Amino acid sequence: MKKILVLLGLVFILVLNSCSSSINSYQINPLNKKDSFIVLPFENNTETPLAGLRASKIAEGVLVSHGFNINEKIYKQKEYKSEEIKQMLKKFKEEGYRYAVVGTVNEWRYKTGIDGEPAVNITMRIVDLKNGKTVWSGVASKSGMGYSSIGTLAQELLNELAESIK
Repeated sequence: MKKILVLLGLVFILVLNSCSSSINSYQINPLNKKDSFIVLPFENNTETPLAGLRASKIAEGVLVSHGFNINEKIYKQKEYKSEEIKQMLKKFKEEGYRYAVVGTVNEWRYKTGIDGEPAVNITMRIVDLKNGKTVWSGVASKSGMGYSSIGTLAQELLNELAESIK
């Protein structure tokens, strides 16, 4: 009986750990959510096509739900490279936007195995377009359970990141 309880305890701990997330963020000064924000396509460092674009659209919706003044842009369905994103930053600065939200997707997949749990890792930064400096930065990672989706997991992570922005 004691062995069964120990085994059940270990299984419970494994289940909790598989659902846990890791969130780290850093911020220089409080941000005014009423300022103009633009979300750029995130860079995709994964083998999953368009993961960066998907993550950036989820981030856009999450930030709007947290009261940020997000100006929606429609981007082509393609992978955006670092140079293209730098050019967009210059363009949006010239257009008068105050902040740009940029990011990177480092993991966006279903792990192999019996359950195929989703795994997501996203970095996100807010850049002050007036001076080009990062005023907020966050990174988030999470593995889900076998029945959860990557989209749901990404939304949870991006929501936790948005909550850390003051």
